[in-house]
Formats: sequence, C-alpha cells, structure tokens
Amino acid sequence: MNAPQHVLVGVDGSDESLHALDWAAAYARCAGVELHVLSAYTLPGFTGSYSFAHDVPMVDDLYAKRYVEDLLARAHERVVATGVPATTEVTIADATTALSERSARSGLVVVGARGAGGFMERLLGTVSANLPVRSACPTVVVPGRARADDDGSLAADSIDRFGKVVVGVDGSPSSDAALRAAVVQARAWGAAVELVRAVSLVGWSGSPWLDPGFRESVLGGARAELDRDVARLRAEHPDLSVSADVVEGHASDVLADSSAAADLLVVGSRGRGGIRGLLLGSTSQAVLRRSHCPVLIPARASERAGGGRTDGD
Repeated sequence: MNAPQHVLVGVDGSDESLHALDWAAAYARCAGVELHVLSAYTLPGFTGSYSFAHDVPMVDDLYAKRYVEDLLARAHERVVATGVPATTEVTIADATTALSERSARSGLVVVGARGAGGFMERLLGTVSANLPVRSACPTVVVPGRARADDDGSLAADSIDRFGKVVVGVDGSPSSDAALRAAVVQARAWGAAVELVRAVSLVGWSGSPWLDPGFRESVLGGARAELDRDVARLRAEHPDLSVSADVVEGHASDVLADSSAAADLLVVGSRGRGGIRGLLLGSTSQAVLRRSHCPVLIPARASERAGGGRTDGD
C-alpha cells in the first residue's frame, strides 16, 4: 500500500470530530499530503398526511448550510494553522455514504468515535461501525481526547506520542493486510511496529480430556507463526524497528490493553481465532469502543488482494 495522495476527514463540530481533524492534520503533515475536510448532514423531517408526497423538513436548509459552512471555515483555519494544505466540502447526504463514495479518491479516511446530536448527522455509532466495511481506502476511527489544552482547544501538536504502532495478527490474509497498513503508518509517524497475537483458551484449557500440554502447545504454535511474521517483516523492512508478543486472552481485551501505550492500533476486518468476524460482530465493536488510541482498519479490497478467502467470507 502506497502513501495516500490526500487524507479525507469527516467533521460535524463535536469535540470528537475535532480531535479526529487534529489527528488527520498531524498525519497529513507527517506524510506530506493534503487534507480534504468533509461535512455531510441530513435535514430531519416529519411525514405529513396522505396529501404530502414526501417528508417535510423541520429545519431550514439555508440555515443548516450556513451553520455547516461556518464550522468548516473554522475547521479549515484550524488545519492551515498547522501548515497543512486543506480543502473543504459540504454535502447534504448520509455521512457514511458521502465518506465511502469519496474514499475511492482518498488514501485514508478519518472519523471521530462519537458525533454531534441535533440536526447534524452523527459521525459515529453509525458511521464508525459502517464506514470501514464500505470504504475503498483504510479507515481510522479516533476516540475522544482524554484531556484538552488549558484553553479547551485540541491542538494537533498536543497529541500524545508513544512511538509505536500496534497491529493485531492471527495468520489470516486479513491480518496480512493489517501488517502492510501498519508498516505504512509506522513509516509516516517514524514509529516502531509491535505485532500482538491474542490466544483465547477460555472453555478449553480446563477440559479434563485434553492433554496436559495442550495450553503450551497452542501458545507455542502461535509464537512460531508470529516469529515467522516478524522474520519476514524484518527481512522486507530492515530499517524498521519490529517487536512481537503473544498474549493469552480474548482479542478485544488484549488489543484494548495494548492500545493504551500506542499511537495507533491496526486490525483486520476479519480473521480467524481471536479476531474472527472483526467489524461484523462484538469483537470489532468492543475494540472501537474501548481503544485508547486511534484504530485503523484496512479497506476490505486490500485484504482480498492479500490472497485467498478467510473464514467467514
């Protein structure tokens, strides 16, 4: 995967979307690319009597458009103050649809982990859960900031740095795509890469009919696979700092814990074992809700390009 030509970010005026904007601006500055700031909104309405052929808007469109244009002007000013070139766009559309359509012309799309209420279309709950499945490029979901600056702003250069990108792997083609994405991000941020393999033995390790060495056998197999991933990564990228760890536990718990000391957490959209069904079930939702750092999910097309079908396809 090559470095993106520009980064797409969705904003709705909430603190969470401003934090996503700051993260996107910081990444664009590191990668030397332009930022495109999009605000998509819908007008709430009510369905009238049978004499009405369509819903009647409850909010004046001109007022809504001016409101969004104003927040985009402030977002643009916020970005260019960091030295990053930026463009803006307003569209009346479902936010997920608007972002996914424009993702085909983007290298990365960034959204906040929560959104504004009122008449603005929220940029999570719906968007962060659905956009990674529909996006043509990698998606980054940025959680809310734990702290703000003294003046309440969320300046891009105040984002905490750990110098590490964590990637969840399980040996599937999906995790291969996650590895490739993690390398791109590590190079952009000047960070190290840590591979984390979660192994869940709940419901198995205490079974009386299993061989006493079952636990160590499973963990040993996972370590062997992880060692091969590390060796391949070091051979392909000798200048990259790479580490790895096998952790016993459920993938969502392990990855959430690992995110506490990372700049970015990268996970595949589906896999086998610990992260099977990611973005389709409870594990993905738990990771997106609980991560301490931004979460990147590669585009599903890049995962298919990694080779073969995965369990659950």
